Amino acid sequence: GDKGLWCPNAKIGSTSVYNAIARIMKFSGRGSEVERCYPPELHTKPCWHPRQMRSAYEMIKRGYSSRLCKAFTFTFIRNPWDRLRSAYNGKIATGRIMVDGRTDMTFAEFVRFIAKQDPADMNYHWRPVSQVCLTSAQEPAKYDKIYRLEDGFNSNLAEALQQIGWPVDEIEAQNVKTDPTVEERISNYTQAEGISHKHELVRLVRKVYKDDIRLGGYSFRKYA
Repeated sequence: GDKGLWCPNAKIGSTSVYNAIARIMKFSGRGSEVERCYPPELHTKPCWHPRQMRSAYEMIKRGYSSRLCKAFTFTFIRNPWDRLRSAYNGKIATGRIMVDGRTDMTFAEFVRFIAKQDPADMNYHWRPVSQVCLTSAQEPAKYDKIYRLEDGFNSNLAEALQQIGWPVDEIEAQNVKTDPTVEERISNYTQAEGISHKHELVRLVRKVYKDDIRLGGYSFRKYA
């Protein structure tokens, strides 16, 4: 309905949010077992709508634009260097997602590949938050809260649910794993197999995700 409007981003706690919503709405399945969608796919395929859940696209299409203005709007953001590595470990290295017709890409090859992509064409598991949620558009979308994953996912999700008027005891952050330490992040990027120099991948990510980095105030050499 018009109580809350969430912009989901894959690899940033989205499974946990979907699961919490599924339990609150008394949906028979879990969030990970149903068809989910991320902007801009919202208007191109059926979305998961337990009971009163509706996409912003549907609300506008049905003439309820004014109700969206009353909703509590929020999204989550994550350090892009950690998010991209998580996407690689969970989707590319495991062969679950084929990239450029390949299932054997090294991390360096993967980063170089996405650096050449148009963000609009990227898989939603690594598409920039600024692209998905329009935070850096010519007329940027305004959110009541943009939560950083590193600042405590459970407490932030509880705050969002309270703002919407939903119970907070349905949170189960089973898919929100602890990000690597700064030392591990540096090692992942500066000692990756096949890099031309130690700063190569760091700079590519900084270029692709510059808007997300600015939005979250992120740094490569700081935890958050």
